[in-house]
Amino acid sequence: MNQVRTVLATKLRIAGHEIASVRHQSKLKVGVITIAALSLWVGGYFLFQAGFRWLMLFGGTPASEFNFSDLLMTRLLSILSLTVFLLLIFSNVLVAFSTLYRSKEVVYLLQGPISYEHFFYARFFECVAFSSWSLLFIGSPLMLAYGITTQAPFFFYFSLAAFFLPFIIIPAAVGACLTILLVRIFPRLKTRHMVFFSIAAVGSFFAYILHVLRGARMADDQLIPAFLKATGQTQSWMLPSYWTTQGVLAATRVQYKESLFWFLMVLSTALVTLLLAGRLAHYWFFPGYSFLAGQDRQRVRLREKGILNRLERFLSFIPEPYRSLTVKDIKLFWRDPTQWSQFVIFFGIMAIYIANLRSSSRYFEDAMWRSWIACLNVGSVTLILSTLTSRFVFPLVSLEGRRFWIIGLAPFRFTGLVWQKFWLSVCVTSLFTVGLSFLSATMLKLEPVFFWMTVYSVVVANFGLAGLAVGLGALYPSFHEDNPARIVSGLGGTLNLLLSIAYITVIIAAQTLVLQWNALGGFASPALFHYALTAAISVGLLTTLAAVGLPMYFGLRNLRDREY
Repeated sequence: MNQVRTVLATKLRIAGHEIASVRHQSKLKVGVITIAALSLWVGGYFLFQAGFRWLMLFGGTPASEFNFSDLLMTRLLSILSLTVFLLLIFSNVLVAFSTLYRSKEVVYLLQGPISYEHFFYARFFECVAFSSWSLLFIGSPLMLAYGITTQAPFFFYFSLAAFFLPFIIIPAAVGACLTILLVRIFPRLKTRHMVFFSIAAVGSFFAYILHVLRGARMADDQLIPAFLKATGQTQSWMLPSYWTTQGVLAATRVQYKESLFWFLMVLSTALVTLLLAGRLAHYWFFPGYSFLAGQDRQRVRLREKGILNRLERFLSFIPEPYRSLTVKDIKLFWRDPTQWSQFVIFFGIMAIYIANLRSSSRYFEDAMWRSWIACLNVGSVTLILSTLTSRFVFPLVSLEGRRFWIIGLAPFRFTGLVWQKFWLSVCVTSLFTVGLSFLSATMLKLEPVFFWMTVYSVVVANFGLAGLAVGLGALYPSFHEDNPARIVSGLGGTLNLLLSIAYITVIIAAQTLVLQWNALGGFASPALFHYALTAAISVGLLTTLAAVGLPMYFGLRNLRDREY
């Protein structure tokens, strides 16, 4: 294991140097990110605390013989831990593929005196760090709010720290095993078969969700029994998420022996799963890696052959050289399985969201609640859009890579390059999100004013979020990195995500204030409501112009002044 310690020590030194290099970054960027991150963490804490307090009041007084809030919060924590567990598996599949197979460091490490099993362990902990840091950031205010609200003892906070590492190791090891298995299978499948299986998986999942949620309209007295019945599946003794939840809840009751029992269950399972993943990597990693590396040396297709080569003819209305750049970006996206596989997952999230729109209750008939639901629908669609732009659009400029200097020598201006990325983002994301806004508004049977405000907000958000992603991507490029996940996780990607959330907040808050005030009868006349709605639309439009103009201006100026 000396090789593993050497690689990990080197990675820690590199991480330390990266952290130390922050002092050379723009102070404005570092300050904005720090303030925004702290505000997000503190805001999340108070939001979770308010939610837990409401649940305690909803469940009855603590002195009562039966307090429903205890059961409710227990089930909610079980749902949360199971959801996080499954999401970590998906995340680690994608991260492990980039870290184990696509990273440039892999070529050098495999040439060293290190076994494949030790190589896997050295890269595995990097996968854990990349896939789980956001869980620590978002989960810490939630659990802290839960502990303070329920007046948990100090042992509760100690148990959180103890359970965290083994809990995230289990899905990371499972995801790594799935990655190794998939690499052995999927390179032998043709592209059209992979596309067919992906579409079939998403379609089947969508049909299953529709079947589960069919006839979801229920009377109020049936909601609680239905909730308990549905969440009963999270209480299975076979789930590591259930062990973690039970161990943490036992710590709140100061039941040391029970909490220790569940901790040893999680810890032993994590160690055994990690050991099995290492043995699987020992036998199956290199054959999969070798075959995958050989796939990169395929014969060159003729220009008239293949779907991607025919794509250029369908885009003939785009003038050169923008058409060639657009086709090149699409080909790079398609040839990276970590890119389009995440896109398929986003389709699954959209399917779940659309399927849940069929659920309703009698409260939906009230004007105030319909206004709230319409505004929350806009927030959901735009947040999906911000995730798409942050994950796929922001790295576009950086993915030009070390060959970016060639563009600087070509008879082609950086202005055209950046605006080509912008319009590519707007066209592709609008194709999905505008249709999603029409579909969601239709399924919710919104009134015309809510319907068109939903469509308008999503349309302008496509421009605003694309401007932020492309402009900040040009302002803070990372040409030395070829992994999109690492590009997004940098300071520039974090700043883009935070500013995207701030932009969405302004857009939604402006229209929510007007629509809610109208639903509550606050406007004296319809004309006054129309003036206020026009003002909200103007605020959204001006904010969008600023979100597009300022980042694009500074991004272009940075590219022009940069030395290559």
